Amino acid sequence: NDLTAVGMEDVVKIVRTSSATLRELNVSINEIGDGMVSVITDHLQHNNVLTKLNVARCGLSVRGASCLGELLKVNNSIKELGMGVNQIGDEGVLSVCEGLQCNKT
Repeated sequence: NDLTAVGMEDVVKIVRTSSATLRELNVSINEIGDGMVSVITDHLQHNNVLTKLNVARCGLSVRGASCLGELLKVNNSIKELGMGVNQIGDEGVLSVCEGLQCNKT
């Protein structure tokens, strides 16, 4: 997909301004990395509409997985999370599992 930094800035603007209507966000197959996932998850902390988030093949590490785990602790609207083909390791898996344990979805 080759989403550029400029394109990701536009995605972040949409996430920030469309929090009441955005139901699905798919940024998969883009090397956006942990930093951009951190920005996106920060903006989704109080979103109660988004139900699907796909960050598969985004170049995530344990840091990105930790951000997703923290998001899952506070955001109970996400029902589907795609994050395959990332290098999150055991520690990243644990972070996501901890988030799921707190999640009421």
